[in-house]
Amino acid sequence: MRFKNNKFLLFGALLSLALLLLFFTTPFLQKPISEEHKSVFILVLDGVGASYLENLSEHQIMIDGVFLRKARLKSMERFYSKSAVLEQPFTKTTAAHSLYYIAGNCGRRWDSIKECVDDFGIASVCDFYRSKGYLCIMVSEAGDFKEARNEFDVVLYDNDLFDFRVQLNSSSEEAKEVARFLREQAKNAANYKLQERDVDFFVLYSAFIIDTDYKLIKFLQGRFPEKKFFLFSNAKGTDRCAHLLSALEYINCIEGLDSYLKPLVENLADSNVLFFITADHGMAFDCLQCNGHHASKPYSETVFAKQIPFIFVSDENVFLIDGTAYDLMPSVFELSGFNSACGEMKYCEGNSLVMR
Repeated sequence: MRFKNNKFLLFGALLSLALLLLFFTTPFLQKPISEEHKSVFILVLDGVGASYLENLSEHQIMIDGVFLRKARLKSMERFYSKSAVLEQPFTKTTAAHSLYYIAGNCGRRWDSIKECVDDFGIASVCDFYRSKGYLCIMVSEAGDFKEARNEFDVVLYDNDLFDFRVQLNSSSEEAKEVARFLREQAKNAANYKLQERDVDFFVLYSAFIIDTDYKLIKFLQGRFPEKKFFLFSNAKGTDRCAHLLSALEYINCIEGLDSYLKPLVENLADSNVLFFITADHGMAFDCLQCNGHHASKPYSETVFAKQIPFIFVSDENVFLIDGTAYDLMPSVFELSGFNSACGEMKYCEGNSLVMR
């Protein structure tokens, strides 16, 4: 009887050891990341801090003595296992705004980033992807800075709320066709506009951009199925909502985007287009009914203004670790099939957050 018991205990110990080994080694045994070159779509939800998304950040936000309810993006939840929380060391709105995604870290000289994108050689993300035959497109609210717009082949940007313009910087036939397509889309912007500037107003402001992204990707896939593209999009409704309304309305605004994100998620999660959702900074609030801030002390010093999400919306077996905003583009480069991209760029000193 003792012999049988010992055999049973030995079998149990070996089984437990095997399960432990499987648990700890699974992330490292995942399928190797494909080196196939893929199109890239980066959607920046302006001002959406990682701390404000349910199940993404461990930080709890207490305002006026109560914990702030976090926003729930139901369409995103299954991808949180392949997401990361990034530290954004720079939250002030200057010429740098979203350019750090376009020009790498620019040697971390934020105030000189305008000059960085105009450097000779491969100084910007667009320089790199264009050198690989990609079409570079920007769909951006609040216009972004002209130095950023000038980097792309085609740009849809707003001159004012719901007043969109198209900028064409390339003579290629693909770029001209995209410009014509975007001019037609710009005519639809007025259909999203409400009179009262409440939460719904700002939800629809971003919804127009998100819907346009979806239609543009479908157009590109149908019209130029062999052409790779880099699409960078900035939806600013959440940022404006936070600055002009309150913490509670900011949460409602984030949640209001969920139904508009769903078509993108459902169509791109298992496609040949890499889809990433991130932000440029988060927000901080003094009280539940106060306007949000991110640029002036002490607000820019809070984790809530500095933490941003980095969500890889994909069914690929890929995991990400936390890092900084400098690490975002090196990660995107690797996943799009360009492991050595940072070696070719002037301003790219971050590290890939992709776990192999």
